[in-house]
Amino acid sequence: QIIDLPTNLRRVNDLLTLQPGVTREGYVNGGRSDQSNITLDGVDINDQQDGGRSGGQFSTTQNSVLRATTESVEEFRITTSNANANQGRSSGAQISLVTKSGTNEFKGSAFYFYRPTAFSANDFFNNLSSVERPSLSRDVFGGSVGGPIVKDKLFFFYNYEGQREQSAVSVVRTVPLAHLGRGELRFNGTLPTDPVGTPDRLLTLTTAQLNAIYPDVGINPAAVAALRDAATRYASNDTSVGDGLNTGGFRFNAPTAIEENTHILKLDYNLTSNQSLFVRGNYQSDIRQGTSQFPDTPSTSLWDHPIGFVVGHNWTIGNNKVNNFRYGLTRQAFSNQGDSSANSINFRFVFSPLFYQRTLSRVTPTQNFTDDFTWVKGNHTIQFGGNVRVIRNQRTDFANAFDTAVTNPSFYDASGAVVDGAITDFGYTISGGDISSVQAAATALIGRFSQYSGNFTFDLDGSVLPAGTPTNRNFATEEYDFYVQDAWKPFRNLTLTLGLRYGLSRPVYEKNGFQVVPTERLGDFFERRKESALRGVPLNDLISFEKAGPVNGGQGFYSLDKNNFQPRVAVAWSPNFESGFLKAIFGGENQSTIRGGFAITNDYFGQQLAVSFDGLSTIGFTSSSAIAANTFGITAADRAPQFTGF
Repeated sequence: QIIDLPTNLRRVNDLLTLQPGVTREGYVNGGRSDQSNITLDGVDINDQQDGGRSGGQFSTTQNSVLRATTESVEEFRITTSNANANQGRSSGAQISLVTKSGTNEFKGSAFYFYRPTAFSANDFFNNLSSVERPSLSRDVFGGSVGGPIVKDKLFFFYNYEGQREQSAVSVVRTVPLAHLGRGELRFNGTLPTDPVGTPDRLLTLTTAQLNAIYPDVGINPAAVAALRDAATRYASNDTSVGDGLNTGGFRFNAPTAIEENTHILKLDYNLTSNQSLFVRGNYQSDIRQGTSQFPDTPSTSLWDHPIGFVVGHNWTIGNNKVNNFRYGLTRQAFSNQGDSSANSINFRFVFSPLFYQRTLSRVTPTQNFTDDFTWVKGNHTIQFGGNVRVIRNQRTDFANAFDTAVTNPSFYDASGAVVDGAITDFGYTISGGDISSVQAAATALIGRFSQYSGNFTFDLDGSVLPAGTPTNRNFATEEYDFYVQDAWKPFRNLTLTLGLRYGLSRPVYEKNGFQVVPTERLGDFFERRKESALRGVPLNDLISFEKAGPVNGGQGFYSLDKNNFQPRVAVAWSPNFESGFLKAIFGGENQSTIRGGFAITNDYFGQQLAVSFDGLSTIGFTSSSAIAANTFGITAADRAPQFTGF
């Protein structure tokens, strides 16, 4: 069934969307999409920072660090709500995957899928702008083989799947029109010499006229040259963006490419007649080329290289007891490559030469220990076990390593009104709908950095690191889950399942000491502000921060919660309706099953909480922070020499 179901790119996790109550984005019965829990052969393969939400690295509907291929999956189980205590880690869907094993017979498969551009259509906006159809050429290929190494004793299974995709994405960027590159400004209005009541018409102000209007600053030749170069290289061919007066759109097909390689190997060994051992390993090597700002600028890219393995031991203890132990390591590793390693300079609302997306690299190894014991005693099936996760999150981030300079009209006096006001002071009138266009275009021609942000990365001792230095952080946490449950069959057609799960998650901490917390809990601070507001007295006390975390011998980002008891109750009843009316509706004996349940679950925030607090920890002496150029004794002149032209 898994092989026959239609899945996009043969992604097994996408089968979740076929369940009732599940959206394409992975929200399950109203639960958050990042609360799904995915296991492969009994161990955790979740993205520990982003959870199962869509939109992550090489995203599918439900993200997992390791990719389960259609050829490699033996079992695929989904519980969408009210999972039993032995399974329900969180409130989202519980997805369990099992990898195929080899048998005493050699079996194999091979496949190749090709999807050419010829079977795709152009989109509306490309046709409107006379841009050709984007390419989309996709190849998916691979195979599997399995069989005995030692008959009845040792078996193997291997699967390889590759994907190659050459495609293009239709994108549109805002660019200056040709006259703006000549230092000219256009708007609808009237001249100073026009009689009162003259209707608005299209006017053009030359560089000489603009120099007279702005005598204190004038028109910047370097800015005009940059706009001229942009208008020449990226001639406007689209009207869906821009103001149509001084800016337009440049639409083009940005080439993208995907290369994926997935290797899966599993070995099974029968130790004795009642004990078996298996080892499964995954290796992936993926590269994705993203879009670029313009056809001749660098593109973004994503390098994804996760690995994982699990060792499992299954032990049948007599005829009514079974124990399963798993140890696994899932190591996520990726680098999201940006298109720039220089200071960001752009003309707001007019032109930006690059994305200025910064490189982010992350390695997140997760060790997972699980043990499950099952004991069948009469009409009771008793289970208990535990799950331990040791999670690390090592990040290198260039997001705050460079400064930003912008010709921003909103940063001039009166939110930019002084810019168009200088023109009306000369006697011109400007149509009300053109004021924002005039402000943006004139600010670009003036070419001064009206907005400037300096980003500074601090070391542990408070010293400022050189510009271009990334932020390196190593976050960590440990999670402990334990459960016990009893599935009791008081009658042949009635099952009652009672269970209790307990979870203990250590507050996320930073291992190298880059961690701070407010000296006063923000909740207490807000309570003081509320009380002060009720008295009509403003409370504007400063919030101070101190070093925190285990390395610094301080408190954590938040307190350890020890009250995570999660009871579970479920009932399944297969009634035997004898009357003709009920039998006609529900069927005969055991043809219908009525189910119900109750559960309390905990949601997990994972390493994403640490990431948001990383921004908070920038205050004072750690990470990076954006500081206005005129504060802390730092003047604009101290950093402005880094910007030499455009």
